[in-house]
Amino acid sequence: MNIEEIRLSFSSLKAFGASPAHFAHYKKRTFKTSAAMRRGKLTHTLTLEPHLRDTLKVIDCTTRAAKAYKEAAAIHGEDDVYTRTEVEAAQNLADRVHAHPLAHKLITRAVEVEKHLYWQLEGVDFHGYADVIGRDYIADLKVTDNEPRKLQRWVLDNLYHMQLALYSYAEFNMHSVVKHYLITIDPNAPHGVVVYQLSADFIEDGIRRAKLEVRMFKEWYKDWDGESTPLSYDMFEEGEAVQLDLPSWYR
Repeated sequence: MNIEEIRLSFSSLKAFGASPAHFAHYKKRTFKTSAAMRRGKLTHTLTLEPHLRDTLKVIDCTTRAAKAYKEAAAIHGEDDVYTRTEVEAAQNLADRVHAHPLAHKLITRAVEVEKHLYWQLEGVDFHGYADVIGRDYIADLKVTDNEPRKLQRWVLDNLYHMQLALYSYAEFNMHSVVKHYLITIDPNAPHGVVVYQLSADFIEDGIRRAKLEVRMFKEWYKDWDGESTPLSYDMFEEGEAVQLDLPSWYR
């Protein structure tokens, strides 16, 4: 396959980081929006672009099982129609975010929100959407359980430090004075808001990880035929069971 004919994103690179099979599935998938994705998309819109609320197709019903919702979804598409309950819940989350002084400041003082970025890394084209771009900072809005004891592992498991690093690389070329934030809102009551600033070590590790994944991707992609299904986690087996032991931090 020709590397010059593909444009990656954070999500597709993250899929490849799991395994080549995950990447192949990601590229060929039939996308189905989950309830959590709908909530996240709606919360992003109402938090970052509240002026777009009047453009939403909102049906006065409580569930998507209602006849009125199904009729509207059949016309406009399910992903573009929301129930009154969904909008009210997302608006509540958006209001909570803006009630947080630092979160409100980061959003309202932004130079751009939902900016579509294009860049190259290790000779490969990329694109992505940055939630919040300030003059000397970049921030991403996450709807998640944001308990501080869990966030460090959550960021690493989901590679969100790599996502921020990639967007910072695209917009600021990894300038040292740039600050990197995660604005988090818990979807569950009492809907706590916490703003996390990622350390320089976090961001440096994120871009290092991204460059490593891109180099491995280039080596694999040039020999892939674009159709066959690569190996997934079963590539580790080699005919034997994979040994599972207690992690070092548990002992």
